Amino acid sequence: MKRTAIAAIFLSLAVCSVAAAAEETIVKGKVDAVTVYRGQALITRIVDLPGGEGLGEIVVSELPDRIVPQSLFAEGSDSVEIRSVVYRNRPVAQDVREEVRKIDDAVQQLNDQIAANTQQQNLLKEQRGYLDKLANFTAPTANVEMTKGVLNADQLKNLTSYQFEQRQKIADQEFKLTLEQRKLNEQANLLERQRTEITGRSSHVLREAVVFVSRKSGGGGGTLKLRYLVDNAGWAPSYNIRADAARKNATIEYQASIQQMSGEDWTNVNMTLSTATPNLVAAAPVLNPLTLTLSRTELEKAKEISSKLDYQTAQSNRVALQNIAEAARNTRGNWDNTNGPVAVGSGGGGGSLFSSGLSQTQIGNKFNVNNYENDLGLNKVADQFQVLELLAGDDSKSKPATRPSFRPATEGIVVTYQMKSRTSLPSRSDQQLIQIDSFGVKSDFYKVATPVLTTYVYDQATLTNTSNLVLLAGPVSTYVGGQFVGSGDTPTVAVGQPFTVGFGIDSSLRAYRERTDKTEITQGGNKIVSYTFRIAIDNFGTTPANVRIMDRLPTAKDSEVKVTFIDAETIPLSTDPEYRQSEHKKGILRWDITVPAQKRGTEAFSLTYKMNMEYDKNLAISAASVLREDEIRDLMSPAAKPK
Repeated sequence: MKRTAIAAIFLSLAVCSVAAAAEETIVKGKVDAVTVYRGQALITRIVDLPGGEGLGEIVVSELPDRIVPQSLFAEGSDSVEIRSVVYRNRPVAQDVREEVRKIDDAVQQLNDQIAANTQQQNLLKEQRGYLDKLANFTAPTANVEMTKGVLNADQLKNLTSYQFEQRQKIADQEFKLTLEQRKLNEQANLLERQRTEITGRSSHVLREAVVFVSRKSGGGGGTLKLRYLVDNAGWAPSYNIRADAARKNATIEYQASIQQMSGEDWTNVNMTLSTATPNLVAAAPVLNPLTLTLSRTELEKAKEISSKLDYQTAQSNRVALQNIAEAARNTRGNWDNTNGPVAVGSGGGGGSLFSSGLSQTQIGNKFNVNNYENDLGLNKVADQFQVLELLAGDDSKSKPATRPSFRPATEGIVVTYQMKSRTSLPSRSDQQLIQIDSFGVKSDFYKVATPVLTTYVYDQATLTNTSNLVLLAGPVSTYVGGQFVGSGDTPTVAVGQPFTVGFGIDSSLRAYRERTDKTEITQGGNKIVSYTFRIAIDNFGTTPANVRIMDRLPTAKDSEVKVTFIDAETIPLSTDPEYRQSEHKKGILRWDITVPAQKRGTEAFSLTYKMNMEYDKNLAISAASVLREDEIRDLMSPAAKPK
């Protein structure tokens, strides 16, 4: 027994010694750097460690509620060695965020005041009820005493006055309490909205990272960096493009609209914006062997597929399936083995890749992000399509080959923007704007008139990205001379690439287009129709205007109609090389002209051009190929419409 007791004592001392060596130290650290991706953010916390040496557990507390636990990673300084990092949850009575706790305390105080107000109103109701009972007693008694001739008039008067005075006091107090309660309810609702804007939801779980470290002797306290991903964070580009009043120069303000609902504030941090995918799988997918089996039960199905297979539809479905499987793999998503696409001959009931008309939604529903194993998804798609290639009949050889674009949803231009100064972003439900950069650009301003579409003439500019930043596609707000003129969108613009931006309507210009002549002749078996068109532009302004006039020639499939353009009388088409190489070949007409100032009506600038159309005299131009019959009727004059 003595040996057992002594052993127990030594064991207890050993346990205490290990516990002391690995004693927990609770710290919070400071968020120092944030990289915001599209949908997630990578957070770096700097944690200063207390002095000491040997083993110890550092508990980094108050991690955000949107943390991705499996992304936790710790890195120590020279004197600190990281042994392990473990994530844990710990329930607490109050919300983990200080600013939320302050709001909760204020809400609790308001609730107490509302409860006290309610009690006061209930007490007034009891007092009113007592006065009602007193009145019910006083009236019959006074009536009896009056009948017997013993009524005390002064006593009845005093009692009546007392009741009315008390009722007036009760009414005044009820009115005041009602107003007070309304104000208290409004304050409580305001605090609740503020709480929702800050956090979005309540969190009574303390999230912590337990970092087991070994500190070297003589190394001081040391530091460690804790990194982790959070959800509910992302950004999107937006732009303000400002032109001066003279429309000579333009400045681009490149902004980021950031969603920050991670559950923790980013205060005075080094911020980076990136379009990369933080959890992209780095390794190439592994190609599994394809094993075929023969089955008599599948013979008829194989014959049907061979004779009726729509190869092009199946190929399109294959692209959609592959994009989804690739996106799921790249984000470490999952493939549903039970409901995934079923290969020919498998006998499964989940549907087939070869089903004609499989919609994108139906395809997407075949994927589940919880059961993905390695590269099974991509291999399943490849298996099915290779079986399709083996079963397809000879008639598929005559179909034109296509080269589909296999582009997963996560693929795109990867750019990174480092903010020039430290930035603060609280965790809030609303979108927050920060400026990435602001710079002047090479600008070429002009006006565009498209009278076949509208009588308005628009200001436009070709801007060249002279910065060292790639400009991602996003919404644009445009300003001229400090005044907002409109909004639009811009595509992704590479460094040095030109792009077009609209600056709204020029109210001093109007454009018109009309057909002035039409003649027909028959030549052999064809009909030749000649048209003359006039385009006019009114300039109400005091300065000449450089305008690009845009029009178009009709085109026809398979050369059914021969269209010949006859140059305008004295104004040739634009000689701009880019226009000649692209739009001109598609039948788009463009003139670069200068419209004189204050010329309108009969004095307005105008140009005319002619066009010939030649086609079989036994045929007619079919407007129905462009418009429905009811739409054609709406364009006809009222007298011409059928009754």
